[in-house]
Amino acid sequence: MIGQKSITYLVSILPFTFILLNAYYNTDIINPFSYLITSTGFIALTFLIIIITIPIFKRLNQFFDRRILGLMTFTYSCIHLIIYVLDNNISFTYLLADILNLTYIQTGYLAFILFFPLVFTSTKTAQVVLKKNWFKIHKLIYLIISLSFLHYFLIIKADYALFLIYLMLLLFILILKQRRTFNE
Repeated sequence: MIGQKSITYLVSILPFTFILLNAYYNTDIINPFSYLITSTGFIALTFLIIIITIPIFKRLNQFFDRRILGLMTFTYSCIHLIIYVLDNNISFTYLLADILNLTYIQTGYLAFILFFPLVFTSTKTAQVVLKKNWFKIHKLIYLIISLSFLHYFLIIKADYALFLIYLMLLLFILILKQRRTFNE
């Protein structure tokens, strides 16, 4: 039988495999870099939502390891950033101008930076050493999600349909979490 960690890695790697193959073989994709930036962003956002959903549905705990899923979400965020940097020819002048002038880039960078405390404290040892502070640090996930949604919202030029679907899903999950917390 496949274990929880194996399932989590498999589920985490499948979207990336799909988007890479699609970017390579799909002739309708005009700008593969833009496609990869957008796709890795969607994957990271989807994984963030899954991470906060797992505690609500106990059966999901059997299939997914939240720590690994969190680290894979960070990995997708890194890939998202790296492809963005490569798409801009690794021009630090251009990247700095983006950071200083574009709100959606600023919110994206801030969400990315806030991931680091979660990554560095994702071990069982850190959880034992930090005790209650570990939970406080890991509440940053909600700020990361908020900034990620703002980052996505600010990028949209015309079609808000997918954003609204993501937002409604997030609100539904947060309401479920709140009701679960209130009932305990």
